[in-house]
Amino acid sequence: HTTTAKQNNIPEVIADRYQVQQPLGEGGMAVVYEVVDTVTDKTMALKQLQVQQDQKKQIGRASLFEHEYHILVQLAHPRIIEVYDYGVDQTGPYYTMELLPGGDLREKSPLPWKEACSILRDVCSALALIHSRRLIHRDLSPRNIRCTSDGAAKLIDFGAMTTMGLPRDKVGTPTFMSPEVVYGQPLDQRSDLYS
Repeated sequence: HTTTAKQNNIPEVIADRYQVQQPLGEGGMAVVYEVVDTVTDKTMALKQLQVQQDQKKQIGRASLFEHEYHILVQLAHPRIIEVYDYGVDQTGPYYTMELLPGGDLREKSPLPWKEACSILRDVCSALALIHSRRLIHRDLSPRNIRCTSDGAAKLIDFGAMTTMGLPRDKVGTPTFMSPEVVYGQPLDQRSDLYS
């Protein structure tokens, strides 16, 4: 992995502790890697904020990124991805979380109806907790629902989460956005259920 990492500008080690195995995905704000914690020898995922040239934007994004981590810590639920540690190294903030090797829903469709109902039950269970805290995931899509090795579904990627009410911006996957998100209207739990 070392040669490949150097060729693709992928770090070899993050925070002098997490040995990068491979990239798992990249979004608008962050990159996710599969890593091995050299202290515990445990394989996990690590989400690292991408560096912005604009310092003011970088500070704002770092604040949102840290907020996302703290929200996930408070949302401990069997159907929401589990997070472990938060830190900052020379390239910026990161946090570690459980590795979900089962793939997202895009890789599993079409599903038999019984499996689809089981996944919907898992997602709704997670949403019930989120909505009870007056929060909205705001980016519910097949890409943000991953399946565990035993077939259970877990919600991931809480970077777009916001409180219920009038949003400051339009965020989400366009084909899964509810009409109130598109039109900038007040949001409640129905927005996630629509998605």
